[in-house]
Amino acid sequence: MDPQPFTIDTEAQAQTYLTDLLNNPKNRSMSEIARHCALRVRNPKIKAFFLTEGAKMLAEMKA
Repeated sequence: MDPQPFTIDTEAQAQTYLTDLLNNPKNRSMSEIARHCALRVRNPKIKAFFLTEGAKMLAEMKA
């Protein structure tokens, strides 16, 4: 039996995951953020938060 993949279920988990994700320069794009969102987040509310927060964090890094 395959182990269940890690999922993000709360805004706090999303925030922590995004911080770790964006520490790696190769992940600093909306396409990578969206890819990870699709893989890890099931709840539509958390998906929206993940994408919005990811875009905000990315913009702050580029400023």
